Amino acid sequence: MAKKIAEKIPSWISRILLPEIRNIVKEEISSQLKPIDEKIEERTKALDAKIEEKTKSLEAKISALDSKIEEKTKALDSKIEERTKALNAKIDAIDAKISSLRNEMNEKAKSLEDKISSLRNEMVARFDSIEKRLPLIERLALLEARMEKIEKHIGIH
Repeated sequence: MAKKIAEKIPSWISRILLPEIRNIVKEEISSQLKPIDEKIEERTKALDAKIEEKTKSLEAKISALDSKIEEKTKALDSKIEERTKALNAKIDAIDAKISSLRNEMNEKAKSLEDKISSLRNEMVARFDSIEKRLPLIERLALLEARMEKIEKHIGIH
């Protein structure tokens, strides 16, 4: 466009007036851009301030949430620790009871083993006694049988 204008203007005018016109246009554009730049700068500053304010607000909210989360986490950790201690105490009590019952069962088993051993010994002693008496009993039976025979012969019975 500037080239078309330059072609229509005589060369001496273009050499003298065009640089002057260019300076005037530059100043005019510059003077018109200055308020626009200032408005852009003001709006940028206002937006920056709003962004900063929102950022601070969000940071405060995040910090508050972090505090609440940490508080709740500590409370949960405390409850878990209490329940763990209670369960460990119950487990220890059950272990002690199991140990006691094992000891009791071992004592009863030992007692039963002792009784069984005693009964075995008594049984063995009785069988030994019967075995020792068996020949005597057999002899006695034989003698009784002879006696019956004799009595039949004699006629006592």
